Parts: sequence; structure tokens; C-alpha cells
Amino acid sequence: MKPARAASLAWPLCGVGLALGLGIVVLDVLNGPHLDSLHDWQPVGVVMAVSFSSLGTVIVSRQPGNRVGWIYLWIGVLIPLDGLAAAYYERSVFSGGLPGAGWAAWLTNWSTSLVFPTGLALFAFLLFPSGHLPSPRWRAVAWAAVAVAGVGVVLEWLDPSPIEVTSGLPLATNPTGIRALGSNLNEGPAATALYVFGMALIAAAIGRLAWRGSRAPLEERQQVKLLAYAAFVTIATLMTLVLVAVAGVPVADTVWDIPTALGFGIAVPVACTFAILRHGLYEIDRLISRTVSYAIVTGLLVGIFFGLVLLATRVLPFSSPVAVAASTLAAAALFNPLRRRVQNVVDRRFNRNRRDADAALASLAQQLRDALDLEEVESRLVRTVDDAFEPAHLAVWLRGPA
Repeated sequence: MKPARAASLAWPLCGVGLALGLGIVVLDVLNGPHLDSLHDWQPVGVVMAVSFSSLGTVIVSRQPGNRVGWIYLWIGVLIPLDGLAAAYYERSVFSGGLPGAGWAAWLTNWSTSLVFPTGLALFAFLLFPSGHLPSPRWRAVAWAAVAVAGVGVVLEWLDPSPIEVTSGLPLATNPTGIRALGSNLNEGPAATALYVFGMALIAAAIGRLAWRGSRAPLEERQQVKLLAYAAFVTIATLMTLVLVAVAGVPVADTVWDIPTALGFGIAVPVACTFAILRHGLYEIDRLISRTVSYAIVTGLLVGIFFGLVLLATRVLPFSSPVAVAASTLAAAALFNPLRRRVQNVVDRRFNRNRRDADAALASLAQQLRDALDLEEVESRLVRTVDDAFEPAHLAVWLRGPA
């Protein structure tokens, strides 16, 4: 199929994803009086219906041969399809019964396995940014991922265990389950080993990106950095919630939905789209350095604030309001000096291009103070800019006599 004709198919697929998202919204409005939390409103399905469908269409329209765009389009269909099926089953329970509700529950039981862990999500990382496998050696990983996803779906089909669509609602019967095989097919040692193997495959795909990001040409390194930045911030947020939950603090489903929807639903696909289309790649180093520096400064200031409060109230004879006010003023006074110091340290690691360019320009300014010949000035300027920025083309324009 010609690329132009293939690209025209992206719009109907995008329309399907958006229609599924709209269907979730309609059912949520109908189910609204019975829904207790944001999690029950299927926000992830709505967000991904809009983000993945629209961004996948943008990629395909610009680069029809890039498979990542098609992967995004199908994610924009499968994830909202799962959310719509769950909302339909909820509506069936609340309204006293709707046709096909059991099959809707059955669909929620396996549809996301086509996306994560060894489904489309793995291939989105494996094929990034060109849309092709890194080398023929990765075909084995690709086929293994397809096999793991297929086996996982079949196990979900055959497992006769009741299906839990939403916590607190009645369990649904699996219409394709085979009781002779026994229950809990997805909880035995074989299923656990299969899941671990699947996680190892997606870890290998992400690790390939990290390895490629340190050895690829400059433009591809910037593409990998942009995607890695969005994914890291999202994963770091989710890992923080995991640590909070492990510490014994209850974390509601809604709290998990917010970083999932904003991170994997918006930040990661937007970063991937910008990277593939090569837009704003050379701002990523500054963005990373600013994020790291502000995170470090925030942590240090929080530690200083609580340290001063404890010092003032436990050691020195100050009342709590006075100690809090004094600690706040001290932390505010330390913000700018601490930020500048931390920013310099972080730039040495994460924003070397800007730091080297600044040093080169400062050196050029010092040299030009003693230069009198115009040709010498022009030569030094061209050499410095070429060394610092490596432009594809470089020219100096000199204004002629009036």
C-alpha cells in the first residue's frame, strides 16, 4: 500500500478512538450518581483516546512509514475500548441488566494484554524513533513478545475464574472459561514466570533505548533523551507512590490514575511525537538540567526547613510559630544562592553543550579585546561558533560602507 493511501487510513482509526472516548464520557455521565471516585470514571481511557489517537495521526500523516504512529493509533483504540467495556458493564449493573454485559466484562479481562507488558507498549519502545527494529538480531525479541502476549490472552480466555471489572460490583462469569482446566490459570507458577519473562522483554527494549542513547549520532541521542525524560518523570512518580504504599500509607486508586493519565497518557506520547518529528530536540538538555536542579534544590530546602524548625523548637527556646516563620525566611533567602550553585553542578553533567558554549563565547570575548584586524576577528568568530555549536552551514555577514 502506498504511503499516502496508508496515511488516509489513520483518520478513520483516529475517529474510532475518539468515538470510544466519547462513549466512555456518555456512560460516565449516566453512571455518575453511582460512581464513588475518579477511578470509576475511567479517566485513563478518555485521556489516551484523545492523546494517542491524535498524536498517532500526526505521526502517520508526517511519516506514514513510521510504525510507531500506527502503534499509537491502535493503543488509542484498545485502551478506551477497555474503558468503554468496563463502563458498559457498570451501567448494566446499575440499570438492572443490559445485553452483552457479560461479554463486555470478558473484553476488559484481556484487551489490555495487547498493550502491556509485551504488546504494543513494548514495540513502541523497541521501534523508536525510526519505526524499524534496531537490527535483525532483535527479531527474536519481537517474536518472543508476540508469543508472550498471545499466550497471556489465551490464558485469560480459558480461565474459568470470575471476572472482577470494578471493585465493589458483582463478579462476571467468563463466557469462554473451561472449568476442566481449573481456576486461577493466571496465578500459577507458569503464569508468574510468563509475566516475569514479559517484563524482562520490555526491560530489554527500554535498555536498548538507553544504550542507543549514549552511542547514537547527536540527533538520535536527543530524540532518546526527550522520550526518556518524560518516561523517567512518570515512572519516578509511580515509584514514589509504591514506596508510600509499602510504608503503610493507603494510596487510593484515583491517586494512581492521575500520574498514569498525565504521564503515560500525555507526557510520554507527546515527547515521543516531538522526538520523531524532530521538533525542539535541542532544548531537552536544558529541560533535564532544570528539572534535576529544581528537584535537588527543593529537597535541600525542605530538609533545611525542617532541620531549622526542629533546632529552634527542640534545642533553642523558641515557640513553634516563631520557629516556622524564621525557618521559612531562611529557606527563602537560601533559594537563589543554592539554585545557582546546584545549577552549575548539574549543568556540568546534563547540559554540557550550553556550558561549553558559554565558556567558548567568554574566551572569544577575551580574545577579541586585543584583536584589531577585521579578518582575524571574523576567523576567530567562525572557528569558535563552529567548535561550540557544529552548525551545518555558517556564514558571516558584514555591513558595507554607508
